[in-house]
Amino acid sequence: MSEVIRNDIFRFTSTKSVPMGFYRLCKEKPVNPQFWLPNLFVTADQPANAVQSYFESYVVSRQLYESIEDGDVGIINNGNMMRVLLSRRANHNTVLVTERCNNKCLFCSQPPKAANDDWLLMQSALAIAAFDFEGVIGVSGGEPLLYGEEFLTFLDFVAENAPQTSLHVLTNGRGFSDTRFSKSVKERTKNIKITFGIPLYSSHASIHDQLVGSLGAFNDTVAGIINAGNLGINIELRFIPTRLNINELPELVEFTSRVFSNVNQISIMGLESTGWARKNWERISIDNYKDTEIFNSADRISQLSGVPLTFFNYPLCQLPKNLWPFAVQSISDWKNYYPEECDECTMKTSCAGYFSSSKGKFHQTPRPIL
Repeated sequence: MSEVIRNDIFRFTSTKSVPMGFYRLCKEKPVNPQFWLPNLFVTADQPANAVQSYFESYVVSRQLYESIEDGDVGIINNGNMMRVLLSRRANHNTVLVTERCNNKCLFCSQPPKAANDDWLLMQSALAIAAFDFEGVIGVSGGEPLLYGEEFLTFLDFVAENAPQTSLHVLTNGRGFSDTRFSKSVKERTKNIKITFGIPLYSSHASIHDQLVGSLGAFNDTVAGIINAGNLGINIELRFIPTRLNINELPELVEFTSRVFSNVNQISIMGLESTGWARKNWERISIDNYKDTEIFNSADRISQLSGVPLTFFNYPLCQLPKNLWPFAVQSISDWKNYYPEECDECTMKTSCAGYFSSSKGKFHQTPRPIL
């Protein structure tokens, strides 16, 4: 049996309809009620007394009650279903600020939509303020930098109302090709700790543009990384190995060390079998067991250049042993699982495991380390 450690979607009951939207979840009376978001009382059993006025409403779910802490943030999309967006028990927290994007990546896990969803940006800002978290929160899309000036306002709001929170923004980096915008973002970094994760899938324009489905994207992204790096903006460069670009990895590591500045690490991201990746799986998926020498070659160049490599979403059995120290547990705990073959593995507790979406034909058979 596969095991999903924590669910993020819950059913609940309520005597009255609870409107769609974001909520700050409370298990008891807040000492200092906050109203960035409506306060929603979460109880394991039907409350005996009337719910206090500082609560917007209440929901009943023992599973939800036992899975949250006071001040977690959830969203009700329709009916009696809630998704917990920001959780103090989670190993990673991320807010989605838009589903629009100017790339169409072959492996996109969140295929873009054209509809206007500007409301997500401000709701996400309010959620971060309500969560009041001393740690890192991811900001994802779609493409967050498409907001332009509104994104700068978002950063200002978070810096003022959640100064203890750091942000990790996943972006294709094309917005940074605008030097004026890049300088405006740099100004915000004086007030908030922020890193931008920017994917670059090859040092050749044709390959990168093919993978992201947008002609000219490579030139924009490279110019953006140069602008941001030269200004001192923190950058994490991301690379997803596929059949179309796996041989490019060592060259990309060298390209990064020669061309860019202020890249704090190169993150090699294992392919997740969801969204458009499933549709294109036969075209883009690789056999990790066969590409260990490419990973080793990239690591050797990384050590010479001083730009560290980190491997995300890779089971340890799919990496050579010398790279294990650079593999981290990064799969969100609510979508992380270990096939039953992993039960006998001596390294299971240190291993990233698999995406739950990869069950079946979308993951390679584990090779337990005994």
